[in-house]
Amino acid sequence: MMSDSSSLPSRRAQAELAPSALPAQGSEPASGVAAVVVTYNRKELLVKCLDSLLRQTEPLARIYVIDNASTDGTSEVIPAHERVTYLRLEQNLGGAYGFAYGVRRALEGNYRYVWVMDDDCFAEDDALEQLLRWDGAAEALCGAVLARDGSFDLHQRRNFDPVRLRETPVSSETYARPCAPIDLFSFVGTLIRMDAVRRVGLPVDNFFFMGDDSEYALRLGAHGLRICLVPASRMWHHGSFAKAPHEKYNPRKHYYHIRNGLLIRRRYGKSLPWFMVRFCTFALFGYGALAKNGNLTWRSAALTAEALRDALLGRAYVKDFGK
Repeated sequence: MMSDSSSLPSRRAQAELAPSALPAQGSEPASGVAAVVVTYNRKELLVKCLDSLLRQTEPLARIYVIDNASTDGTSEVIPAHERVTYLRLEQNLGGAYGFAYGVRRALEGNYRYVWVMDDDCFAEDDALEQLLRWDGAAEALCGAVLARDGSFDLHQRRNFDPVRLRETPVSSETYARPCAPIDLFSFVGTLIRMDAVRRVGLPVDNFFFMGDDSEYALRLGAHGLRICLVPASRMWHHGSFAKAPHEKYNPRKHYYHIRNGLLIRRRYGKSLPWFMVRFCTFALFGYGALAKNGNLTWRSAALTAEALRDALLGRAYVKDFGK
């Protein structure tokens, strides 16, 4: 096991580095797949995730576990396996920073692909093998995501309308095709070619934990790179429900949902009028959801206004919410 206690970059740093700033590629041909698993205080789920990765019929060359400063004893459950590298960060800057950091570390190896996921993802034994059967079909490949009841979580794989700035789940009919192009993925078992990462840069590190995967998918598309859904590859996701349960008000989720969602539409949209429509929609949703659930206070209203302002000004940073 390894840990990393090196100093972190500025909390306002952004990981979308130009290819020239990334680690140099090795002289030998790239080969193998490195997995990047980001975890925070969910050691029981992490154990199941790592077990599923070590059982893959197509063995992984390396598994990087990026621990966002967990306090639940996560380090104690990391298997003493030669292909598992444990990297503990000094502070929790969110899943977005964890993915950016993990992909950068994977770039230091000479791997052909990086496979990214959270700690609550459990891959079926042949999930990676099924993806690699379509090697060359696209620069990013992702499988079907299964909710706890075994149904497809259609919201994990989506399409994007750059004019109306709408995201729509991939249709269930698409899952009947062996390989189909899509626009958006979540970081729930997405396989990305390393030469694509070197071309477009790392995932953004300052979205904290919402929308960083959507931003990266759209950035790949903006560079003319392809994304395909391979339904034969299946990933069970502990965080997916057939019917999502009602969640209590979470200031972080509320802020990042509004800010990051609008930042993505601001950057990748093709219509200013439609962006303003979406801006109003997010504003109405933000305040409306607070009022509907009895959470509308001066503090939550001010936080909503801050998210809207930061989106308009193009500000992406890790916000300090205090203790």
